[in-house]
Amino acid sequence: MSASSKPVSSETRHNMKLKDKTTAGPVVSLPTPPPSLLNRRRRSSSINSDDTSKATFLPRPKNTPSGSSSRSKYNILAGHPSLFRSIKLLRALRGSSDVPGARALAQVLFSSITNVVHLMRVPQDVKDDHKYLENIQAVYFMLQQFQKEVDKSEQVNGLKEAPTVVRIIDIAELSVAALERLLGLTERMVKPLPGIPTDSLEGAEGHAPSPTSHLRPPKISLDDRSSARMSLAQITTEVLDSPPEDSAKSSSSSNSATSTIITILHKARQKSVLGSLFRNKSDSVSSSDDEYPQYAPRHSALYYPVDPLNPNVDIDLPPMSEDAMDITLSHDSRQMVKMSLTAVVRLLTSKDAIQDPCLLHWFFTTFRYVLLPSEVLDLLISRFNEAMPDEPMDQKQMRVWCNNHAKIVRPRVISVLIRWLSQFWEPPYDNICILNDMQDFVLKQVAGSLLPDRLGIAFAQAVKGVRVDGVTRTTWLQNRYQNMSASCLSTTLPYAFVAKCETRFPLEAFDCPTGHKAFAEQLTRLAAVVWAQLPTQAVIRMWLERKTRNCEARSAAKLCDMKERTKAIGMQLNTLLQQADKSTNRMLIGTLKSQRKTLLKQSNHLARQIRAYETSVEEINALKKQAEHAATAVRHFDRSLFMFVINTILLEAENEGEMVRAIEFWFRVCALCYEMKNNSCAFTIFIGIANMSYVWRLVEVLPALDSLTHTLHDKFCTIFERNEPRLNADELQDTQLGTIACVPRFHNVEKSITHIAYASTTLMIDNSVHANHLRVIGKVISAIEAPRLYALLEDNSVRSLIQDHLSRFNVADEAAHMNAFEFRTNQLKPRHPRTSPPNTPATASPLLSPPSSPQSQRNLRV
Repeated sequence: MSASSKPVSSETRHNMKLKDKTTAGPVVSLPTPPPSLLNRRRRSSSINSDDTSKATFLPRPKNTPSGSSSRSKYNILAGHPSLFRSIKLLRALRGSSDVPGARALAQVLFSSITNVVHLMRVPQDVKDDHKYLENIQAVYFMLQQFQKEVDKSEQVNGLKEAPTVVRIIDIAELSVAALERLLGLTERMVKPLPGIPTDSLEGAEGHAPSPTSHLRPPKISLDDRSSARMSLAQITTEVLDSPPEDSAKSSSSSNSATSTIITILHKARQKSVLGSLFRNKSDSVSSSDDEYPQYAPRHSALYYPVDPLNPNVDIDLPPMSEDAMDITLSHDSRQMVKMSLTAVVRLLTSKDAIQDPCLLHWFFTTFRYVLLPSEVLDLLISRFNEAMPDEPMDQKQMRVWCNNHAKIVRPRVISVLIRWLSQFWEPPYDNICILNDMQDFVLKQVAGSLLPDRLGIAFAQAVKGVRVDGVTRTTWLQNRYQNMSASCLSTTLPYAFVAKCETRFPLEAFDCPTGHKAFAEQLTRLAAVVWAQLPTQAVIRMWLERKTRNCEARSAAKLCDMKERTKAIGMQLNTLLQQADKSTNRMLIGTLKSQRKTLLKQSNHLARQIRAYETSVEEINALKKQAEHAATAVRHFDRSLFMFVINTILLEAENEGEMVRAIEFWFRVCALCYEMKNNSCAFTIFIGIANMSYVWRLVEVLPALDSLTHTLHDKFCTIFERNEPRLNADELQDTQLGTIACVPRFHNVEKSITHIAYASTTLMIDNSVHANHLRVIGKVISAIEAPRLYALLEDNSVRSLIQDHLSRFNVADEAAHMNAFEFRTNQLKPRHPRTSPPNTPATASPLLSPPSSPQSQRNLRV
């Protein structure tokens, strides 16, 4: 298939917005039926199922039993002479090069099919059935493709005339087949046949009663159905055509868009749309005749599209463009190393082509380093509006393409947008302009009856979450995992202890299993709070340094472009005003006023975008400074904990027994921290104990440590020294899916990004992204987000005690503390073991009160 990886410009997307409100981009608006058809009814286009595995573009099977119904007595082509004549004459043109004639007949056929759909009178219970809604949505999709092909044929000449005629005829056949399937399904669900006034019965007062009408409940009159449930498409169209009063009075486009979303959700609840969306499928009318084979599982739907009629047979489609196939795999073919933007978007929106389960995660957490959010939105919109390939295709290939695009690609595009809003929204990088453009696009698709109601409602709720509830990536993580850690890690009651001295840590008060656990939990909670202050995106940008300059340059260029366009519009407005002042022609003045009104709208829109982008730039710059301070705070927390551990062993212990007791205490706290996935504190505590320069070399002169302490020492030596590469990988891999609360080691996280920053390869070149680098960045982001998943109960007394003692060891005074530790260690150098008579009591320990650190004896800060 042919597709372009170049993002659609913002100007092009803005021009799309100025079209009819019921369409977006190339969405085709259905023509209004003739005024003579007074009984026009809007159709219900909601959908009760997200099942995209059923084929709805299938022609009616030839072996469908019809003896039990009146289908054999009714022929839609005979009932609509214009439809019959158009399709018959159109079929006769197959093999010719008469493009104008085919286009004219196609336009007549298009209008005839549209009239049939508009004039169908179907009971409300049938209109609410998910099978009916899927089929009528299929008809509208085929009409859209039909109109696209007719419009495209106006520019065809030369050798492409004959293939163009064949393509128009094939699409016309598929459109009529979709309509016939809709009518056949409707007939099997309700009797008598749907009230479709034929060409010869226009203006007739009524139809003859059916011979089997006494067997059925009477049809609901139009008056009775006036207050029936409206479809989401009708509600959305009504709101877009008649904005709410709050929206009309509001001067801000953001407030206006917020009012629009809230109004749609409110009316959907009033009209029972929300309730009907979640009813059981078993409540719907169904029959075995309506079931078609599901799509058979495939290795990749990207390369092997499925024929709905023959799910076990692959239908070859025209080859895709080079950009869509531009995927470079690793030597073992297990990971994608490099891929084009078109290939990324195609993988995200294919049926089962996502070989990498983390593709969506790493792309939406890392794309802001190589792309602007507006560029990603343009790529997704281009994927939604992707046109049928220009290469010749038969009806089977067209049927497969239409099924795949309408029932798989388009819903997946909207699903990706919903995931973006609900799980990966990162202000200020994702600004309000992106949200407004996204909302305008999706609502116009909903109003054009081109999306299921479930997706429309889900999108509206996601937008409301961002606009009203302030949902971001951080809040989503906190809400998603708020109870995950509490049940298995937290204590139920605060830990009671008594501190005998204000300047010394009361180690004896925590030297028990319960105290070890309480201390480890609150230490983990403090570490998680410090890590939570890290602005993830800003920290990664700070570490990547020059790797993100291209993206920042494009953002600045876009801002300059908007300012230049605003300036050009201002000059055009001045010119129009001058022309209006000099002219006396009323028609010309009216035209100039209309043009001036349009230019003012464009100018206001650009002005809002400029303000939003300038605000985003200011917030991003502020986040850069915050990132530096937050990274420094994490480093200082680790260094303070390191000095705190050594101080309790060397300076606060009054004798050898207390030193042993302190070492054993910290080893047990280290083990508990490691069990809680607090690798940062566990590593810092272990380094403080096992530092050969200060503590561990004194083991020879200390009384024998218990076997558990030696076992823990050997265990953590293996983990933190010998198996460090494996631990580095585990810290990034285990939290990749965001399911494990963990505090990684800061130097390991930073090293993973700085390695990419100093690499010779770039993150993106020639519209191709370095997937391997972005995947590593995505793992690092998950590691930074992992501490936010803790939900430990707060113990204020223990937490305050730890904070107070950590604050004694300011990194600014680190040299003084280290000198005190060195002096004390020199006093306790290992000596040759002394022998004493077995019955002679041991001599008193020469350990006296050690010299204090400059900071160890000062009053604790509150």
